[in-house]
Amino acid sequence: MQKKGSTMPAGYQQLSTMSKGQSGLLKQLLGSLQGQSTNIQQSPLFQQGSSFLQSLLSGSPEATAAFEAPYMRQFNEQIIPQLAERFSGAGAGAQSSSAFQQALGQSGADLSERLAALKGNLGMQAAGQGLQYAQQPISNLQGFSQLALGTSTKAFAPKQLPFWQQLLLSGSQGGSQAVGSMMGMKMMK
Repeated sequence: MQKKGSTMPAGYQQLSTMSKGQSGLLKQLLGSLQGQSTNIQQSPLFQQGSSFLQSLLSGSPEATAAFEAPYMRQFNEQIIPQLAERFSGAGAGAQSSSAFQQALGQSGADLSERLAALKGNLGMQAAGQGLQYAQQPISNLQGFSQLALGTSTKAFAPKQLPFWQQLLLSGSQGGSQAVGSMMGMKMMK
């Protein structure tokens, strides 16, 4: 039978599942986390990452030039000299030939295709990352809620009977077992 206005069943007592130290640490942790879910936007790392993603997704000429710069430098410093070296062994005037111009054009077209593919892939990844950034405050709040709601600090246990009642109960159980054993033996005879 339950007491009126109580959620504890009759005959049970409420116990803490944590020590005082654990309980204090949980309260301190949850207290320090309050409000953290919206503060992510004030983090310098979040701001830098968000700014970088915005520049990637903007398609501005400055962002495109910054993205293409290392690839263009590699093309100008490595690919063109390699092509020129390959055609210089073919004799005088080979670098002004249509074959050299065609090889140079193909290499430039290949670079453009690769840059477009890289930029497209990077844009897709940036969009996904941007969505994760936008959802992070909600994810943080859900995690904190699960931590707070998923941590059980109370439990119910049967109340401990006074010693004299335990003694009487064990004596009566022992006596009834003895009587039952004796009766069983008489019936077997």
